[in-house]
Amino acid sequence: MNTKELLFKKLEKLSIKSETFSHQPVFTCDEALEAKELLPEHGPIKNLFLKDKKKQFLLICALHSTQIQLKALAKFLPAPELRFAGPEDLLKHLDVLPGSVTPLALINDAGHVVNIILDEQIFEHKIIGVHPLSNDATTLLTPHDLLTFIKACDNPVRIIDFRTVPI
Repeated sequence: MNTKELLFKKLEKLSIKSETFSHQPVFTCDEALEAKELLPEHGPIKNLFLKDKKKQFLLICALHSTQIQLKALAKFLPAPELRFAGPEDLLKHLDVLPGSVTPLALINDAGHVVNIILDEQIFEHKIIGVHPLSNDATTLLTPHDLLTFIKACDNPVRIIDFRTVPI
């Protein structure tokens, strides 16, 4: 397991500027929105860790307000029988606990098995907020820096405009 310290060193090595703020642990998007009010302006991100029938793992990183219909997305990708992955899968592949799902946990995906899907709308924000491996802090960085980090982790990444996914 990589620690926050190693994560921040990787961000620094990649010349990614970030700022991290501690807060009470948050477990839901609504709790995260409450914590957001105490932080500098940023686009709030939700993260969904999913798997399909073929045991393909997906991490969707989208704006909090983005509507995601799993059945429609499953057909669009395609990813048959798309559903939420369990806590065991989350721990095995990203080494974080439920409530702490974050694209920064790709640092722990040594097998590069998690496919990333980014919401195109996050790029409309100058700054976004993600957890730094735990849900008791938020790290602010640019969407382009997040993409740089994901690519440096060697995980497959795809950018989708969820507004165009047929329902």
